[in-house]
Amino acid sequence: MPRKAKITPKNPKSNTALCYVRLSWTRDESDANSPERQRANIQEVCKQHGWIPEWHEDVDGHKTATKEKNRPGWMALKARLGDPDVVALVANDLSRLHRKGWRIGDLLDFVDEHEVALVLTAPGKQMDFSTPQGRIFAQLSAIFDEWYALDVSQRYKDMIAHRKRQGKSVGLPPFGTKRNKDGYLVLTDEGAWYMPDGSFVKGTPDQCPAVGAVWRGYADAAERVLRVYAEDTKGADGVAYQLQAEGWPWRSRQGDPEPIEDDDVRRVVANWPEYGGHVSKTRARERHPHDYPIENFDLNEERAVFDLKLLYRVAKVRSDRARNNAHHNGIKTDSHPYPLIGITYCYHCDQQALQHNNFKLRSRLGGKGAKVDGRYRHKNSVKCGCGNRSIKREVYEDDFGRLLKLLTVKANDIDLMTELNIQSLRASGMAEGFDLETQKRAAIAKCNRRIEAARHLYEDGDLTREEYMRRRENNEREIAHWESRTIETEKVALELTLCLEAIDRINQLWDISDDEDRQGMARNLFSEVIYNLDTQRIVDFRLKPWADRFITLRAALYDDAATENKTSLSKFNRKGKVVTPTGFEPVSSP
Repeated sequence: MPRKAKITPKNPKSNTALCYVRLSWTRDESDANSPERQRANIQEVCKQHGWIPEWHEDVDGHKTATKEKNRPGWMALKARLGDPDVVALVANDLSRLHRKGWRIGDLLDFVDEHEVALVLTAPGKQMDFSTPQGRIFAQLSAIFDEWYALDVSQRYKDMIAHRKRQGKSVGLPPFGTKRNKDGYLVLTDEGAWYMPDGSFVKGTPDQCPAVGAVWRGYADAAERVLRVYAEDTKGADGVAYQLQAEGWPWRSRQGDPEPIEDDDVRRVVANWPEYGGHVSKTRARERHPHDYPIENFDLNEERAVFDLKLLYRVAKVRSDRARNNAHHNGIKTDSHPYPLIGITYCYHCDQQALQHNNFKLRSRLGGKGAKVDGRYRHKNSVKCGCGNRSIKREVYEDDFGRLLKLLTVKANDIDLMTELNIQSLRASGMAEGFDLETQKRAAIAKCNRRIEAARHLYEDGDLTREEYMRRRENNEREIAHWESRTIETEKVALELTLCLEAIDRINQLWDISDDEDRQGMARNLFSEVIYNLDTQRIVDFRLKPWADRFITLRAALYDDAATENKTSLSKFNRKGKVVTPTGFEPVSSP
């Protein structure tokens, strides 16, 4: 039986174990439970050694170990592996980490270099990587793991080819379908209840969750998408908007119902051959109408789940739209980006995202077209309850210009803002660092006294020149260290000054800059702006992280003589706390 890995902590404070869990190929329910078994084994080993586990996982579907970039959990762990607080890398077995021999060799060299113990926890899988025999055994195991991955890949490809020869598709079934016991596509009986409040609830057709709820089957939803699209009166975004208004759901990969979006419509339309019983060699998203004409697809009426005439109409509309788009894309038009696209979010969508705790429901306002009479427009495929779907660009951009002016402060106010920030930190118990200036002066004076004392000892003959030069160099190095440390008040003043200059520069250049420059300036300062299309006003905004301190203190500069300006700024609900002139409590939202 192999010996356990020799574990020697780098220092007494190193107590963090990076624990890695990966889900391999899932064939049945026992494979789906694999991450749970891995965690249990790893947790037991960490408990035995008194380590604090830090979990990094790739369990959201199959993540092959023959690669690295497709595993975000492993990439995050790899970035932490060289940190001084890390004492061990723990995994269930070697194949969880890599299925490449040369990658295992690199990993062993890396953990040795950083004095990190590599520990395997599965019964019978422990190895002593500190010995030549253990490293050779690890390399051989990695070679067999690599061969196993290649063998599984070849077998799977052969299985796919065999199924397609039988007329059976592979992969995730198209929306609204499932596979019967023979492996052929049939319509699914799954769906969701459309609630009176506009939300969706999972369930079955025979169990109504509330009065007024309407059952919506996924198969019926897919057919409705095809029929509306085949009318050739709406694009994908228009179809999605209509189906949202009618209360049709979409099934996510996790099996949860959610509103249909334009990308979902494109997925359904692109799968028109599969709905007609055709088994393609390529995935739907890789088949562009230009490269795959309609006549290349032989639909099978016996295997089709929807009417073939409907599917051919969908295919023709899709092909015509692709041809027209290609024609228009070849014509150079006078269009340019609007300054505030990319950072402007719809207020009603933002409220829905907060209500359902799903930030995928947020949507940005778009706009790209004529410079005169242009409009910022809401995404057509999203139904959020707002009455207005667009706003004239001059109305919104004028409102944004007023916001910039409200953020501007006088140069001589920077000292007051610095003092307010220091007071707020002290009030919150974070004043430990404010004695840094005194500590800095005392340390520098002490180093100067040491240099002077060493010089006197050297002159009296009690020190050699080499010892004197060593002491002098050490103290001068310590003085340079202290002088390079910026005291907190200087740091605060510097950050606020930079932010003040940035806002002042935007104000000076905003009216005379073109749209492209405006866009760059806005994105440099603002992370997001929330706009209410119905009331036509900015209701919320967030500055970049480096400017957060500025907006936190901005409201504190207003006194009784600036009541009008204070009221204007208070209409915006700034994300985060805002300091008031009378204390350090957040301003209430409007």
